[in-house]
Amino acid sequence: MDIEDIQSPRDYLIYSKEEVHHYSPAIGKLLDLSTSYVYDAEKAYAEGKINAVWSRASGWEIPLAYASDIIPVAFSEMGRLSDLESVTIAEDYYQFPQETCSMVKCTVGQWHKRRGTGIKRIIGASVACEPYNLAWELMRKEDYDVHAIDVVYRAPGVKGERLEQLVQFLIEQIYETAQWLTGSKEINEDKLKIEILRKNRLIAKVRKVLELRLKHPYYMRSLPSIYLLTGLNTYFGKPAEYEAVLDDLIRELETAPVNQRDLDKVIPLVWVGSAGQEFGIYEAIDQAGGALLGFRGYPFNNYDETLPPVEALARHVLGNQEAGASIYVQKVIEQELKKVKARGLVLYGYLGCSYGSVAREMWRDYFHKKGFPSINIEGTFQVGPPTGQILTRIRAFVEMLA
Repeated sequence: MDIEDIQSPRDYLIYSKEEVHHYSPAIGKLLDLSTSYVYDAEKAYAEGKINAVWSRASGWEIPLAYASDIIPVAFSEMGRLSDLESVTIAEDYYQFPQETCSMVKCTVGQWHKRRGTGIKRIIGASVACEPYNLAWELMRKEDYDVHAIDVVYRAPGVKGERLEQLVQFLIEQIYETAQWLTGSKEINEDKLKIEILRKNRLIAKVRKVLELRLKHPYYMRSLPSIYLLTGLNTYFGKPAEYEAVLDDLIRELETAPVNQRDLDKVIPLVWVGSAGQEFGIYEAIDQAGGALLGFRGYPFNNYDETLPPVEALARHVLGNQEAGASIYVQKVIEQELKKVKARGLVLYGYLGCSYGSVAREMWRDYFHKKGFPSINIEGTFQVGPPTGQILTRIRAFVEMLA
């Protein structure tokens, strides 16, 4: 397949596997896991082989679900399955305003098309955003079983007694979610402990991959780098296979010869935002000589293995630098910029997401005042090529940094 033949995100995945990364079996397996995630989970569920729920792409409920022998299926992955029809369903049937976040509209459209069949349970978050709050209520009316957890945020400076109150509140949420998942508030702490140990082990392996990429910036290009990180959240429903991919990738990177020419010409970038579905943006970055080597969304805080598992889960959330205020995220971005010696910052979000646009503008202004180059771009969640304007902007930005 040539780049000129690409018409869809699936085509990009095939192109990335067979043309760009033909030399790497590990990257090929990673892309296969990502491509088959939703299809395989829905098929196994329909055949009665697994229990599954629709879940956020990241969150404390994921290790809890695995500990309960339930596969979490990230509904954000449905973006690659979405098209204009999904958006139209949300706007016409459910009367979502046209300016509503494209991610929410695509997700609702996909769930609408799955009514009466497939996975019927959804874990949401009550304060994720107002459009998603509406989505949960609409899906309840469509006979989905929806559990909206109360997200706990830790404001800057919160510690001591107030922090302990937040920990206890979150622990209560964990037990309530366990009851919704299994019918009982009793949690198998041995299994949850296994999931915590697994998560820490995989965090260490992903961290190792990212460190090795600093010496091999073009070995794994932008698209699989994003899916390496999204896989760290859900393991694409196949934890053992995902870990095997990490092991293979580490071996490949450790034995690959260092190319000094690549190190001399690479333009290190930090990506701040969601996993964009418009894969042409990643291709434009690659063609301009850029490499996504740092990421805002993954500070890689470990779980405390010395604590009881439920408490460890709660304290991990509230100790995470992304648990609330955007100023925490700002610090993560600064750490990533220094770590990879980045020359530029790419801020990416979905059209119609007012919360994300405010945060990105705040970060853009902060780093602009520090004299650090950044670009703020918005894309759509559904399938479709990026606009020519976006591609022109991203190419010009990366080339400006050369």
